[in-house]
Amino acid sequence: MTVLIRNGESLIGSLCRDMAAVRQSWQRLKGQGATCRDEQLRRRLGRETHRLEQRRLELQRQARALMRLPLRDPLGAAFLMELTSRPLAA
Repeated sequence: MTVLIRNGESLIGSLCRDMAAVRQSWQRLKGQGATCRDEQLRRRLGRETHRLEQRRLELQRQARALMRLPLRDPLGAAFLMELTSRPLAA
């Protein structure tokens, strides 16, 4: 049983790190888009930021699914839900 708890905690930690990477990538792309002058590159950056928003929504769906599980310590799932509920635009 301990292995299952560790795997669950590892999953939540991994999803939190994934969300942090999404947010960091989004901020970097927005900064690059603000200084970009090439229209084709701007469109590409726009598609990438859209992909990152879709990933945030997928992580949010996963967080909701975790919240419905009878976890031993639901704090990690609640933290993930909080991270994924925040919009990327800041």
